[in-house]
Amino acid sequence: MIVSHVYSACVVIETRDVRICCDPWFSPGIYLGAWYQFPVVKNPIQTIGPIDYVAISHLHLDHYDAPFLAELLKVNPSCEILIGADNQRFLTELMRRDGFRAHAAREFTAGSTHVAIIPNDESAEFSFDSAIVVKDPDNVVVNLNDCAFDSRQVSEILRFAGRSPDLACLPFAGAGPYPQAYIFKDEDQRLLATSAKERHFLDLFGQYLDALEPRWAIPFAGSYFLGGRLRSLNALRGVPDAVEVRELYGSRVVVLTEGEGSINLVSGVIQGLRMERYDQTEIDESLREYDSVLYPYERDTLVREADLIKQLSQAHSRALQRVKNHPDVSLCFKCPDMKYLVINSSKPGQVVVTESVEKIGPREVFYLDSRLLNGLLTRKYHWQSAEGGSHFSFCREFSEFDPRVYNFLYFLHV
Repeated sequence: MIVSHVYSACVVIETRDVRICCDPWFSPGIYLGAWYQFPVVKNPIQTIGPIDYVAISHLHLDHYDAPFLAELLKVNPSCEILIGADNQRFLTELMRRDGFRAHAAREFTAGSTHVAIIPNDESAEFSFDSAIVVKDPDNVVVNLNDCAFDSRQVSEILRFAGRSPDLACLPFAGAGPYPQAYIFKDEDQRLLATSAKERHFLDLFGQYLDALEPRWAIPFAGSYFLGGRLRSLNALRGVPDAVEVRELYGSRVVVLTEGEGSINLVSGVIQGLRMERYDQTEIDESLREYDSVLYPYERDTLVREADLIKQLSQAHSRALQRVKNHPDVSLCFKCPDMKYLVINSSKPGQVVVTESVEKIGPREVFYLDSRLLNGLLTRKYHWQSAEGGSHFSFCREFSEFDPRVYNFLYFLHV
């Protein structure tokens, strides 16, 4: 069995029976023009090569890249799309709208190769990630994608594998807008938050190492950089270089050069091993070509405050009908040259317009372009894309992070 690392969460797993490409993302400017790659793989379709299956773990755009997937299938017309059978309702619907037909599977066999797709944290309110396990008579590979640690999932992986894997592809970096888009009281707090996030994901990698005990491990996924006017936030994301993982956990961590690296699990031959961290100046210079690029909503027409109030009222009532477990937290939206627009779960459809939110109780304040807010409320854009792309800044004025706030946002549209 040979495993090649192409970029971020994209690996190709090759057995004597099949070649499986996992989570290919190569379209620049996903998440409303914000996310870009470094280094850039010049010809990813050629690098990936002929494949029998393309496995998509979940619906995040750096895992489900619909435009690139369409191009990949053109040159691999007999290739089948694989997704999990247990927690992929949203991905299935999204693929259907995009014109793809996926095969939902838990386990299947191709020759002497056995494959399992195991959901992550199936009991969670919004569970949508999955792991893939590939085993042949000689080797076992586990790909955890962006999965949060889930002891039940780990047990299922080991049950299917029958032993510790030869290679585990493990997450080591977290995406999302925190802490780079968060407003802190001072710079020391920001630096502490950045360091804490990096430490959290490095610990997650170590937790998987202890639980799975693989012979080798590849730190992968979450490899992105912000472009355009958001480029200055890159240093604040709390995302380590994969080489830092090797420095921390030792030689069984294999860092492969994007688009060039592979590991033969039978012979133990590793090609394209990367030992040095990428140069931050070189990364920044590569991203400068996107500095003048407008984000999609920046091309939209300006919107009136009165229109936003009407849309927000309708969206609020609709969201409360669909999401029942919403915390008692006020959501405050502030666009340039407009007042604060405030909604609360206890007042369906009511929008409070105010000059200040200082006297409002527990709250989360979102600062964003009025054209973006308009597009989010009218479903031209999606909250998850705006959040993932760091397109709004925010400030939390209550005790701790509550994921229910962001789950509610995803349904806040007319």
